[in-house]
Amino acid sequence: MGRRDHRARVATNFTGRREVRLFSIAPEPWFQPRSRRTLTERMKAWIETPAGRSIAVESNCYFGRSPANTVQLASPDTSRRHAHIHAQQSDRGTEYWLADLGSTNGTLCNGKRVIIPHRLKDGDAIRISDEEFVFKLERRTLVPFYDTESPPTVIRRASQLCWLLMVDIKRYTALATELDTNVLAQKVGTWLRQCRDAIESSGGVVDKFLGDAIFAYWLNGPAVPAAIGRVLQQLADLQRARDPDFRIVLHLAPVTITGGAGGADNLSGQDVVWVFRMEKVCSKLGADSIVSEMAAKALPRECASESVGSHPLDGFPGTHPLFKLVR
Repeated sequence: MGRRDHRARVATNFTGRREVRLFSIAPEPWFQPRSRRTLTERMKAWIETPAGRSIAVESNCYFGRSPANTVQLASPDTSRRHAHIHAQQSDRGTEYWLADLGSTNGTLCNGKRVIIPHRLKDGDAIRISDEEFVFKLERRTLVPFYDTESPPTVIRRASQLCWLLMVDIKRYTALATELDTNVLAQKVGTWLRQCRDAIESSGGVVDKFLGDAIFAYWLNGPAVPAAIGRVLQQLADLQRARDPDFRIVLHLAPVTITGGAGGADNLSGQDVVWVFRMEKVCSKLGADSIVSEMAAKALPRECASESVGSHPLDGFPGTHPLFKLVR
């Protein structure tokens, strides 16, 4: 046996925390015996309806009275667009989050009203009006294959220039103590639906729900800056109501996009972390928006911005020029 090669891998998770993981690599023999096998895992999610049907959950699963929903509800107590389940990637793999869309009568998960998006686990009961659904999640270990066979391919796209947008509610903790639960749930759900509609109608992709925040992206292209201008105008209109009050964070940078299970992509790279550091500066300044220098330069003329000075960003050396949107 040869000596093992001990190395350290630095992994940066979605919140920017770095973890050092030690691992070792044994010297490879000049041949791979057929007795050596590798296990792979696949995740499957579905909804079990009161009638006993199983409905697969891919990237999104919508509930509501409208026939356009994945699960059409019959009760008049439900909204046309009532709730939905969103598949998203994390360091732990694919996760499934349940969000109410500002419905009048609410969505319950295990007997509790959903206020901000809630991460689902196997066996969770979702109740909407008088209908109850069970969320099922199965991690299936596939039949082992030999190393001489090709393992499943992870779809990885080269680093691509993307617009990165984050919107998050200001003073959410204070709101949660000030408002009645039902009022808070409807307010947050309506805001989530309105922001998502604005993002998706402009060609954006909602990447993640982060409690009281949404993280979205657009692959850059000739028509995308104009689309970003439209979504910023819609979000600014929502901001004027201050119901709830929220921040807008915008960045333009290259990121790596990796295909995940359930049709959900995973964005990675230092510039994803950069957005979260910008959000901290925005909060500290008490501003409604914060825009990186690269994004400010690429925005269309109707999206004016002005400097808020240069600021340090945790984990990044030096100071960095930042801007805010001017209405």
